[in-house]
Amino acid sequence: MQCVFKLPNGKEVVTKEFLFKDSRQFFFESSLEHNLNKLEDFIVTKNLNALEKFITLLYLRKRCLKQSFNININGLDKDVGIDLVIKNFDEIIDIRQEKEVGNLKLVLDYPSKFLINTDNIFSVIKEIKIDNDAIDLNNVSDQELIDITNNLPTDVLTVINEFVNDNKHVLEYTLIPNNDDYQISFLNASPFYFLQNLFNCIDEYTYREYIFVLSKRIKDVSFLLNSTFKDILDYMDLYMRENEEQNDKVAKLDN
Repeated sequence: MQCVFKLPNGKEVVTKEFLFKDSRQFFFESSLEHNLNKLEDFIVTKNLNALEKFITLLYLRKRCLKQSFNININGLDKDVGIDLVIKNFDEIIDIRQEKEVGNLKLVLDYPSKFLINTDNIFSVIKEIKIDNDAIDLNNVSDQELIDITNNLPTDVLTVINEFVNDNKHVLEYTLIPNNDDYQISFLNASPFYFLQNLFNCIDEYTYREYIFVLSKRIKDVSFLLNSTFKDILDYMDLYMRENEEQNDKVAKLDN
């Protein structure tokens, strides 16, 4: 099964469903690159920028897992609706620009990739044109990007800083109002870390407990594993209500 979402800029995106068995990938210590690849693997639509990917994964989290997530504010746990985060992205404006620096022509736009290891202001460069040659920075490795940007003229940094400052309102966000702990910037790793925590929503013990409990009612374990996480929570809710009703009946008989 696939999910289809429409982004604020009208672009239609397709994702795989996030199934209950997919939550297992967050149990184990893995590299940041591995976790990022796992998240991005759910997005079927290609050639999205980092902002579009971020919004898409928020939609997927809401559709297939839960419509809320837990945060700690001043020492208190609180459920926050995904919609509170999503409404920060009610539009995706076009910020693409071409700038000339000497014999270089720079194409600047939203970063194409999530950053995971370091801040990188140069991630807004999509393409560098030198005379008749063009370098598509979407198709280079992280190390190649560093090597390329380290050899750019110093004037390029001035142009990029101006572009970033002019577009800071769409590159940086406070996801939860009046809470500085939930600020993200698409020029650093904060969007990835937020998503990683958002999809890491169950521990290994609870995962096994859900399977053990529900398999008493639904014998086909494969069906459970291939249900969405949201479906599993609904099944658990039905199971708990059934138990409560049975306990109430027993209590009335005892009286």
